[in-house]
Amino acid sequence: MSNGEMNRFRKVLEARVIELTNSTRMREAIVIQKSAEELESRLQATAREFAMRQLQSQFAGLRETRGALRRIDEGTFGVCIECDEPISLKRLAALPAAPLCIRCQEFVDCRCGAHSSPLVFAMAA
Repeated sequence: MSNGEMNRFRKVLEARVIELTNSTRMREAIVIQKSAEELESRLQATAREFAMRQLQSQFAGLRETRGALRRIDEGTFGVCIECDEPISLKRLAALPAAPLCIRCQEFVDCRCGAHSSPLVFAMAA
């Protein structure tokens, strides 16, 4: 990977860190509020649960992005952390923080059952 490509990825990742850091500061939706109405209380609990999942996802993205920046500094960016094979530029363009090549990611997804996530079923309902 050329220095120009590496610098482009660094800038994208640094911008993503700033974006995620700013979005994790907004935690107002997680505040627990009391309501006399049962329906209102359930709606608030659902909204709070959604906000918590969103925040967890943002923190995970922040960890992954910082990890990618660390790999740039270490000179291992663009190399799969599992099999040490290069990660395709096409994959990195789509997911700059990707630590795994597509083959290893597919293996992890199948092993962990990522395709049958409860969130997918909840969104379909």
